[in-house]
Amino acid sequence: MPKLVTRYFQLLWQQRGMASLGLLLAIITALSGIALLAVSGWFISATAVAGLTLSAAHGFNYFAPGAVVRGLSISRTFGRYGERLATHEATFRVISHLRSDMFAALARHNWQEQPLNSHEASGRLLDDIRHAEALYLSALVPGFVMLLSSLLYLATIALFLPSLALWLILPVFISVVLIPMLYLQRVLQPQNNLHQQRNRQWSDAHSLFSNLRTLILFDRLSHQGETLTDSAHLADTTEQQTSNARQQVLIINQLVHAAMLLLVLWQGLNGLAAGELAGTLVFMLLLLTLGVQEVIVTGSSALAAFALGYKALERIDQLSPAKPQRDLRLFNEPKHHQPHIVMQAVQYRYPSRQAATLSDFNATLDADHWYWLTSPSGQGKTTLLQLLAGRLQPQQGKMTYTGLTANQVAMMPQQVSLLQGTLRFNLCLHHDFSDAQLWQALQTVELNDWAKQLPQQLDTWLGAGTQLPSGGELKRLGLARLLLLDRSVILMDEPTAGIDTERSQRILERLRQRWSQRIIVISSHDIRLMAADDKRLSL
Repeated sequence: MPKLVTRYFQLLWQQRGMASLGLLLAIITALSGIALLAVSGWFISATAVAGLTLSAAHGFNYFAPGAVVRGLSISRTFGRYGERLATHEATFRVISHLRSDMFAALARHNWQEQPLNSHEASGRLLDDIRHAEALYLSALVPGFVMLLSSLLYLATIALFLPSLALWLILPVFISVVLIPMLYLQRVLQPQNNLHQQRNRQWSDAHSLFSNLRTLILFDRLSHQGETLTDSAHLADTTEQQTSNARQQVLIINQLVHAAMLLLVLWQGLNGLAAGELAGTLVFMLLLLTLGVQEVIVTGSSALAAFALGYKALERIDQLSPAKPQRDLRLFNEPKHHQPHIVMQAVQYRYPSRQAATLSDFNATLDADHWYWLTSPSGQGKTTLLQLLAGRLQPQQGKMTYTGLTANQVAMMPQQVSLLQGTLRFNLCLHHDFSDAQLWQALQTVELNDWAKQLPQQLDTWLGAGTQLPSGGELKRLGLARLLLLDRSVILMDEPTAGIDTERSQRILERLRQRWSQRIIVISSHDIRLMAADDKRLSL
């Protein structure tokens, strides 16, 4: 059993008090609704029969059945709202821990090697998380309520007319077990295929528009257009097939329910003719059947929801390695006055590629120079930075860090992330820095004037729909983060992209003054920013 599946049920067991309360209230709600419909039917029909004669009308007790009806109405209303509160509270308690575990498991995956940057992959993951979180609320509770209600229904029928209970076992089994299995096989699995086809269609369309000029230049536009049309046609066909299958399952379910009603009516009338059953009870049994069928329809998706949630947890669990990635970098005690890094015959190849991105790479990095990676795109600049940062591990060769520890390495990626939070939060990133330190870092990267113009300055909320920094401002925000971290090894991937040359030169000059006696490695296409004593690293 996957670890996340086991973890889910462990968390649910920890919340068994609230979860059991929610299940109990769900049962009370369902049984109260069924009983209310049955008792109301009997009460109405019995009242009508009693009103046929004056003596029967005077002798009929209207108050006790009326009190039962009102009591069932109150318990159904109380149970419905209480069940929602309890089941959602139990779900939120489980989710609060499960999400932490799921994202911790995902964090162990090597996203640098297999990045989650496609619409198909991210869409699949979001769907999996949603299905996994709904196991208790959408599968366990309605499934258990449906099963219990069906068993109590058969037991109640057996009390009044045992022969009818035997007739109803098969249609109840079909409604409770076979129909949900058929729905899972005929509807939900094609829906999963449809989801994947729509994602591929979206990816193909995005690729077509992103590479429109190249496709036109090489006369490949018509071919790509035909491919996109074919994928759209395939998705439309699958969608139509899924819709037809859903309608077929619905019709079968309705036919089974109609057969149940006909059986109840047939056997009830036989019992009435034989004197085994009163006429009012026949009407009551019919309404009892309708009430149970409503619960069965509501819970019929429980099996499918359970299967979706279970498979979702399996897929999420498969994304995480059994053990965290081991750091293959070697860290030695200081043997020299200055720290340095030695890379010997380092090789790395991405799993999805045939050729190695880095092959037999050798270099010695010290704190006397700034090192620039200026080779063309696709030659391994970012890969080398990821290796130095420990986000990727060399498949061959050695990387030795002398006079350094793993937490003394900091990297600014090419895409600087903006978190939904204040400017202060985006600078500190869960570290403690004073306002003076924050303003000094902002001044070094020439963001202080921009920050002072914000409505609440350091406490201004940043993000879409509020204050959104430009590309150059976001780069400088990343540089400010590096300044605040103050590490011994600084790795930067295109740190001046989107910043004009004059400002870039001023900022880099200040950084040179701040970052003396540190190992600095920069990936950049702008060689005009190199100083006279900087060195190039050839890949």
